[in-house]
Amino acid sequence: MTRKLTREEVLEELRLEEELARRKEYDVLGRLAPNKRQWDFINCHTHETLFSGLNQAGKSTALCIKAAYHLTGLYPPDYVGVKFEKPINAAIGGETAQSTRDLLCERLLGPTSERGSGFIPANCFEPSEDIKRLGGGITDQVDFFRVKHFGPDGKFNGHSRCYVFSYSTGWQRLQGYTLNWIGIDEEPPFPVYDEFSARLNATDGYMDISMTPLQGETELYLMFEESEDLNARIMLNYDIDDALHMTDENRTRLMKKYANHPLAEARLYGRPVRGAGLIYTVPDELLYIEDFIIPSHWKQIIGLDFPHSVGTFAAAKLAYDEQNDVLYLTSEYKESGQETFHYAHRVAAIGGHTVPCAWPHDAGRGFTDGSTVSDRYRDCGLSMLKEFSHFINPEGKKTFAIMQVIEEICDRMASGRFRVFMTCSEFTKEKRRYKHAKGKVAKLQDDHIIDAVHKAVMMLRFARPQEEQKAIPKRLPVLDFFSDF
Repeated sequence: MTRKLTREEVLEELRLEEELARRKEYDVLGRLAPNKRQWDFINCHTHETLFSGLNQAGKSTALCIKAAYHLTGLYPPDYVGVKFEKPINAAIGGETAQSTRDLLCERLLGPTSERGSGFIPANCFEPSEDIKRLGGGITDQVDFFRVKHFGPDGKFNGHSRCYVFSYSTGWQRLQGYTLNWIGIDEEPPFPVYDEFSARLNATDGYMDISMTPLQGETELYLMFEESEDLNARIMLNYDIDDALHMTDENRTRLMKKYANHPLAEARLYGRPVRGAGLIYTVPDELLYIEDFIIPSHWKQIIGLDFPHSVGTFAAAKLAYDEQNDVLYLTSEYKESGQETFHYAHRVAAIGGHTVPCAWPHDAGRGFTDGSTVSDRYRDCGLSMLKEFSHFINPEGKKTFAIMQVIEEICDRMASGRFRVFMTCSEFTKEKRRYKHAKGKVAKLQDDHIIDAVHKAVMMLRFARPQEEQKAIPKRLPVLDFFSDF
């Protein structure tokens, strides 16, 4: 006859079930199932491994799995890669403090409110004692953390320590440290890589880099690709056909999205752009639209490209249908060999006295009288924005990186969210000749209207509808040609 459990015994069984359920829920590392190519990377024995692959396909996930194995010593039975049998000193990081926090630290440790729900098991660290936070502009930024390490016999044998870095601040973060393993998410500048690699010399340690090669055939990429010593360095390519966790529908969607994209090789196949070719490859007929009257509530902005002493001036006016997230190139102007007031009048004729005008960073250079190029156009009555054209990166810093705006326009073109009025023929001519060379914009091109468009797109956040536009209280000199408009 089965003995009836007491109330205390029932409560104890319930408590144990809850604890087992909690541990199972938080055992993320045990539930992860890397695909074959990710597993190749995780198991790699080479001292420095470059995992070059497509976007959003699990490169960072594979890097964090490898980090969790090394830091804890909890290697699964089917793991055949390098093993650290004792606690290690390690470092992991990415380009910015924010991307490192979001893509690496939170994967490993879990979000701030749920520490222990990441790849490193909850019983391997005590958040209040083992995570050292760093002060600064990024909230919840981690300086370093330590976790319990277990030997081959499964017994605790000390603590591993992992330093956290962002390489946008330079190589000095890890200067002086002796490390066993370093994990880097996205491609660092070569001097940063070189210094980090030196941190491994004393321990004969290991480095893993997961990245999408958006910068083209860089010195770092070529060094790994052309490596003949596979014990020292190796490159593993990870393309869209290797991403077996993706559905066929998702794979087809991405293939269509990047069908006319200049960085398709990198975005889909993890290979850098080679040679030269057109940047904006979407056919003209998919971009152009008959001119129409812009609704008054749509936001507008004008981008300017200034000549350097002598040269070509260009302006491009954009209208933004915010509700549908569609940009329209509605007006353009391009001319050479004229004075500042002449160009200003032409821009005023397409609305530049009230529509915000975005301008290039080099227009902030000064003259002997203390004024700048942008000041002179402002004095001619144009509604110049206060600052040069730039994006804001995740750390809140200004950047005018050209490939960032090119990617945004390519994405818009491919998805029907960038349209061009039929009357903008100069843009058409430039687009058909606008080329890249090894992933970078080719020099000495006739690309003035395109440059003006880039400036406007960078500062789209400052575009304004007609009812919010204010004229600059300046009077333009009267010119005979003004009647042409």
